[in-house]
Amino acid sequence: MRLDPRHHLLDRTPARDWTDAYPIGNGHLGAMVFGDPQQDRLQVNDAGVWRGRPDPRSLPAGAAAAVLEAREAALRGDVQAADAATRRTQSGNAQMYQPFLDLRIHRSTGGSPPAPSARMLDLRNGWAITIAEQLRAVTGVSMADDVLLDRRALGSPTDLALSVSSPHEQSVAARTASHPGAVVLVEALRVGASVDPDAGGDDAVRTPGSFTESVHASWALELRSDGTASADLAAPAPSIRVHGATWVELRLVSATQFAADGTLRVPDAAALEAEVLDHLHRLAPLGHAELATRAEEAHRELYERVDLDLAAPSGPTPSPYRDRSPAAMPTTAQRLDDLRADPEHADGPDLVALLAHMGRYLLISGGVGEGPPLNLQGIWNESTAPPWFSDYTININTEMNYWPSGPGQLPEVLPVLRTWLELLSRQGERVAREVYGARGWTAHHNSDRWGFAAPVGDGQDRPQWSFWPLGGAWLTSTLVDLLRFTPEGPSPAAALAEGAARFVLDLLIELPDGTLGTAPSTSPENQFVLPDGTAGEVHVSTTSDLAIIRQLLTDLLEISRTTEVEEELLELAEAALSRLPGERVLPSGLIAEWSDDELTDLDPHHRHQSHLIGVYPGTGLDPRRDPALGQAARSSLVERGFESTGWSLAWRICLAARLEDAELGHRFLQRALHRVDADGTDPVTGGISGGVYSSLLCAHPPFQIDGNFGALAGVCEMLLQSHRVQDGHRELSLLPALPAAWSTGRARGLGARGGAVVDLGWTPQRVELAVHLPSGDPSADDYVVELDGAMHPLPTPEHGVARLSLTRTTGQDPHLPGRTGR
Repeated sequence: MRLDPRHHLLDRTPARDWTDAYPIGNGHLGAMVFGDPQQDRLQVNDAGVWRGRPDPRSLPAGAAAAVLEAREAALRGDVQAADAATRRTQSGNAQMYQPFLDLRIHRSTGGSPPAPSARMLDLRNGWAITIAEQLRAVTGVSMADDVLLDRRALGSPTDLALSVSSPHEQSVAARTASHPGAVVLVEALRVGASVDPDAGGDDAVRTPGSFTESVHASWALELRSDGTASADLAAPAPSIRVHGATWVELRLVSATQFAADGTLRVPDAAALEAEVLDHLHRLAPLGHAELATRAEEAHRELYERVDLDLAAPSGPTPSPYRDRSPAAMPTTAQRLDDLRADPEHADGPDLVALLAHMGRYLLISGGVGEGPPLNLQGIWNESTAPPWFSDYTININTEMNYWPSGPGQLPEVLPVLRTWLELLSRQGERVAREVYGARGWTAHHNSDRWGFAAPVGDGQDRPQWSFWPLGGAWLTSTLVDLLRFTPEGPSPAAALAEGAARFVLDLLIELPDGTLGTAPSTSPENQFVLPDGTAGEVHVSTTSDLAIIRQLLTDLLEISRTTEVEEELLELAEAALSRLPGERVLPSGLIAEWSDDELTDLDPHHRHQSHLIGVYPGTGLDPRRDPALGQAARSSLVERGFESTGWSLAWRICLAARLEDAELGHRFLQRALHRVDADGTDPVTGGISGGVYSSLLCAHPPFQIDGNFGALAGVCEMLLQSHRVQDGHRELSLLPALPAAWSTGRARGLGARGGAVVDLGWTPQRVELAVHLPSGDPSADDYVVELDGAMHPLPTPEHGVARLSLTRTTGQDPHLPGRTGR
C-alpha cells in the first residue's frame, strides 16, 4: 500500500483521546474510530439525536418594551441601562446535540496487546484503517446504502466480544437474522428533553419521564463471521460474543423520529425498530465486498471532483513524502511538528493540501444527506453536555461550516441548510413580531435543530453573545452566495431573503445625522471601553450590523433580476441602501468596529473580526475599488494578531486571501497548522492554543469543526476568486493570493460563481486554464479572466470547455500599492 501525503492521515498508536480518533460518516451516521487492535472503540453519532422537541418556545413578557428601552438607552449613551434592558429579551437556551452509542470490540490475543503498525484515514476512499499483527480493520459509512461497515481480517482463529452502550435510556433485543449464522441486535432509545425548555444553565438535562417528551431513535446491528456468534443481553452493556473467527463483519443502521424540517416523521419507537430491521433486511443479499465498492464509488464521486497539488513534482522543491509505504511515511503529528520547526519545510504545501482535502472529506462525511445541518462539531460528538451544546452558533460558525461548499464543488450540502433555514424562519417570524414588532423573520446568536430563534439566556447572559438579531440575515446571505455557484443561481433563496429583508428594514432607525442604523446594537462577542474605562457591549450601529444589512439588501436586488419580488420591498431596500453608512477608518488607520470613535476595543486581538465582514464573506469592502479602505482592513487584520482560536485563524486566512495578501494568508495558514494536544495545550509553549489536533480536526480549543471548513475556503480563495462582476461579466481572478511557497502547482475542479468549474496549472512563468462552463446554454462571454491585474476574454469553448494559456507577470500589486505582488 502506497500513501499520498495529500490524501492520507497516519498514526502508529491507537487514539488515546477522542480528538485523536479518525472521523467517518455519510451525513446521517458518523463515528470516531480509535484504531486499537485489542480494545477498539467506535463512538457513533446519528445526526438526528438532539435533546428537546419541536414545540414552540415561550418568549418573555415585556420583551418588546425591553427592546425599545434598550434603544433609548443606547441612543443616549447609557450602555449599562441598554445592557440591562437587552437581558430582559432572553428566552432560555438552544438544545444540545447528543452522542448516540459506543461499539467496543475486544480481541483476545493471549499475550501482550499488539500495537498498530499503522492507523490511517484514507480521505479519497472514505475508510479508517488499522493494521497490526493478525489484524486488518477497515471501517467506513456508506453514502450509497446508509450503513456503517466494519470488516476485520483476523489471520488465525480468534475470540471477540463486541459490546454496545449508550448514554441514553435504551432497550436492546436480539432478532432473527436474514443471513445464516449472523446475529442481529436492535435497540429502542430515547433522548430526554431539557429540564425546562425556557430555563438556562449548562446542566439543563433530565431523564425523560415518558416517551412523549423524548426523541425516539433506534439502531440495528448485524454481525457476520466465520466463527460461532451469540448474543448476550445482560446488563450493563448488551454484547455479541464470537469464538474462533478469522474474519468479522459489522453492519450498523439507525433512524430517528423527526425529519430535518422538524416534523414528526414516524409516530413511535416500534415504527423505528421496524424501519431499521427492514433496512438491514434489504442489505442482506449484498456481500461486504459489494457494499464496500458501492460506498467507495459514492464517496469518490464527490471527493474526486476537486484535487489540489500545491507542490507539483515538477516544481523547484518537490515534496519529500510522495508514494511512500505506511512504514516509511512520518505520522501526521510528526509532519505538523516538522513544519512548525521549519516553516520552509518542503512538506509544507502538501500539508496545506491535506488540510484542504480534510475539509472536503469532512464536508462530504458530515454534510451530505438528509438531516439537520452541520453543527459546531459537524456530526461528531461524544458528550451529553458538549461544549457550547454542540448547537448552531450563527454569528459566524454555522456560516463558516458552509463557506467552502461552493468553491469546493459540493452543492449537495445546500438542501439541508435551506430546509433548516425555512424551519428557522418560521420560528423567527414569531420572534420578529413579538420581540421587535417587525415583519419578516430574525434569528439570534444560537439555534438548534428545532429552529430556536430568540435571544439565548435566562436574563443573566451577556448581551455580547445573546442579543444579536442579524443571524437570519447573515445566514440568508450565506445561502444566497453559495447558490451563485450553482447554475440556477440564488433564486431558490428568494422567500428567505424577502423575509429577512423585511425584518432588517423594520429594524433600521433614522439617526440624528439622517443616516439609517441599528439600536440597540452589538458586535458579536466583543466589548468596547468607554473613555472613563467602563466596559460595554451594547451601543448603536456596529459596523457588522450595517455590513450584513447592506449585503442582504444588495442580494435581494440581485435576486429580483431573475425572480419576482414585491416592488414596494425593492423600493424600500434601494432607499435604505442609499442611507446606510459604509465602513469608516479611525485615526489609527484601522477599520472602526463601533460607531463612536471614542470607543476602543477591550481586547484588540479578539477572536471575532466582525467589522471585516464586508471584506469576507461579504463583498461590500473591495480593496480594488477602494485601496485606502483595503489597506485599513489589512491593518485591522494584522492588528488582530496571529494567536487565536482555530476557527478565527481560518477566517483570517479567508480575509487575507480576499485582500490579495498572499504571504499574510500563508502565515495564517501555517499558524493554523500548529498541533495542540487533546486538552488544548500547545506542546511547544505549554499554553492553551488554537490550531489542529493530530487528527487535523480544528482545535478552538476545544474541538470545533468550522475551522476545518474555513481553512478549506481560505485555500480555495487564495487560488481563485469569482465574486466580482465587471460590466455584466463574471470575473475569474486567477491565483489572487498565491504565496511563494506554492510557485508551481495544480488545482482541479474549483467551483466559481455562475456555475463554472475551473482547472488551473501554474509555474512562475505561465498559467494554464480550463473553464468548464455550466450545462444548458454555456457562453464564454459570461466570464472574463483576471491575472496579475490584466483582463483576458475567454476563447470560444469546445465541448463546453474554454482553454487559455497566460503569461504571468511580477512586480507591484496593482490593487494595494506599496505591497509586493503575488
